[in-house]
Amino acid sequence: MKKILAVLLAVSIALSLFVFASAKDDAFKVSDAVIVVGKNAVATDLYAAEKLEYYLEKITGADISVITDDNAVQDKEIVVGSTNRAEVQFENPKNGSYVIKSDKNKLVIAGYDTRGTIYGVYGFLEKFCNCRWYEANVIKIPANADLTVENGIDIKYTPYFEYTETDTASSRDPEFSIANGQSGSVYRDLSAEQGGDVEYIGSFAHSLVTFYCSADKYFAEHPEYFALHGGERVPEQLCLTNPDTIEVVYNEVITVLEAEYKPEKSMQILSLTQHDNQKYCECENCAAIDNENGSHAGTMINFVNTIAERVKATGKYENVVFDTFAYQYTRKTPTKVVPREDVIVRLCSIECCFGHTLDDEKCELNKEFMKDLSAWGKICDRVYIWDYVNNYRETCCIFPNFGVMQRNVQIFAENNVKGVYEEGNYYINECDAEFGEMRTYLLSQLLKDPYMDYETEMYGYLEAVYGPGGKHIGEFIEIITDHAVTDRKHLSIYQKAEETLYKMRNKDIKRCDELWEMAYDEALTDTQREEIKRSELSWRYWKCANKKVEFSRLRPMYEWMTAQDELYDDLVKFGVKKIGEGIGDRYLSECEILHYIRPPFKWTKLYDEVYWDFIDPYFMKLYNVIEKIYFFFR
Repeated sequence: MKKILAVLLAVSIALSLFVFASAKDDAFKVSDAVIVVGKNAVATDLYAAEKLEYYLEKITGADISVITDDNAVQDKEIVVGSTNRAEVQFENPKNGSYVIKSDKNKLVIAGYDTRGTIYGVYGFLEKFCNCRWYEANVIKIPANADLTVENGIDIKYTPYFEYTETDTASSRDPEFSIANGQSGSVYRDLSAEQGGDVEYIGSFAHSLVTFYCSADKYFAEHPEYFALHGGERVPEQLCLTNPDTIEVVYNEVITVLEAEYKPEKSMQILSLTQHDNQKYCECENCAAIDNENGSHAGTMINFVNTIAERVKATGKYENVVFDTFAYQYTRKTPTKVVPREDVIVRLCSIECCFGHTLDDEKCELNKEFMKDLSAWGKICDRVYIWDYVNNYRETCCIFPNFGVMQRNVQIFAENNVKGVYEEGNYYINECDAEFGEMRTYLLSQLLKDPYMDYETEMYGYLEAVYGPGGKHIGEFIEIITDHAVTDRKHLSIYQKAEETLYKMRNKDIKRCDELWEMAYDEALTDTQREEIKRSELSWRYWKCANKKVEFSRLRPMYEWMTAQDELYDDLVKFGVKKIGEGIGDRYLSECEILHYIRPPFKWTKLYDEVYWDFIDPYFMKLYNVIEKIYFFFR
């Protein structure tokens, strides 16, 4: 019996080696291949082929030719887009779908639509060449002269979402956006040859009274167009049941469409969204509809449906859909009125906790959101999400939401959400002091594939941006993630810096300081060292706000004041001007006394505190005396 088992094992191993060897024999070197496009290839296929040629030459060091399919079949071919070389079948395709498949002498990359082939090329470069577009200026292109294409590749990819959007600096770069699957148009303008985008036209958000039926234009002469709130007409919202208001908005919508409509776009979105305040209309007609529906969304959906119906009745704008918010007072679903098929409802998560996952049943804030997500999904086929991934109150400070981002995007996908906007640090050019760009990369990858290897991608980014010491910053992120929340403590997008991390003991803080120091010591370039120092600002800001270590009031006064001054100077050095928003934009004050003696979240003049300027020169004289006393006794 043992002999029989031994023989069977030997045969099995031999067969395995034979199959492996056969697969290797069927593989071909990329440097031996040519890229093939259709003789009459569309612009997007040509663009995709050019990008593939560029990167494969960078990777292999070889010259790779691009030919058209009216040439004779070559020994080794990489076929891009629609050609006579291969017929590609798609099952339940969507815009952006692609296939990547290979046989003995041929690799085929083809998309369902104009965007699909380009996504497929970048998908191949990512999956099989290990390329990454971490930031607009941080691109990983591993050299591999012996890069091969194995036989039997069979990938069918369909995007999880029809619309995806992020908003930091890299998001505005076309190639970063395409490589990472960004399809929205608000922060980028993708040309037709780049596959185009899903375009918001007219206005992206908060369009009513600001863009449509503008208060500046109409309120003085026609206050009846606007909300009756608290017994008086106010210019902050519209009266959504006034026929004249509807007529004004409809005519302005038609004007926008006549100017900006593009029938060749896969989709254009026209946003009819409430302004960013709570002053909804309480007139008799609006109140009746809202009361009947048990939600202020009753008047909003009814209003948007009316505009959409009238526009579609013109028969001119088939690829246009209409967008409105489920936001704050309109977040709850109406019980009677139902959105039309061409109406998008953007559900906003602004009240949620971002330390617990949205489906954490112990988190009361998120339980309510999940109820609303489920309810809207039952009456609307096109639910979009406006999600938040930034601390707007203290943007310079750490926002430890890294432990929930993947699960939250999975929740969106599992609840049939069609589009996601991840609002982050959109003012990163004025406040780049934390991990905004890393969030953008990770969220872009999650929106492409919510089930991707999150940890691998995060540590890949950390190494690419911060160098070999990036692994230590990864450990730092793990520590702060563990301290983001407790069962009864939450993480909001307006979190005070003193409440950002819970139960951080002295040993935790000491370890975090060590990790930043080790990361810096292991950096290989000045650029990596600069990025480490930039991101460390968020940790120093937290310590300053919480009076820890060098900012402790148990230290001599001169030491903690100097530490605060050094932090302030470094913020300025790294181009930080704005430390947050919420109660107005919060820009760093130039008044020295503020950053010497006040906590960092008060390094801004929220009010006209002119007495600080008066005290400032006298304080600096006092500080110089304190400095002399400090060094005298050392």
